[in-house]
Amino acid sequence: MWGPMSTKMTEINSCDVERRKDGAVLVRVHSLDRNGRQLPDAVFTFRVGDPQYNYWSQRAADPSTDS
Repeated sequence: MWGPMSTKMTEINSCDVERRKDGAVLVRVHSLDRNGRQLPDAVFTFRVGDPQYNYWSQRAADPSTDS
């Protein structure tokens, strides 16, 4: 069984957001180095109809909002 989960949310410190040729929005969240170990980056894609598509689509359209 897993231990207790932290409810503290952390802000995204570093991510890349780009729009692909097929219209999907690709989001790469860079991982942090913790205690000498770094996990791979988390990569997500969102398409029209996905609940978070509009949010990330706006981030892709305005690079000044990228972290």
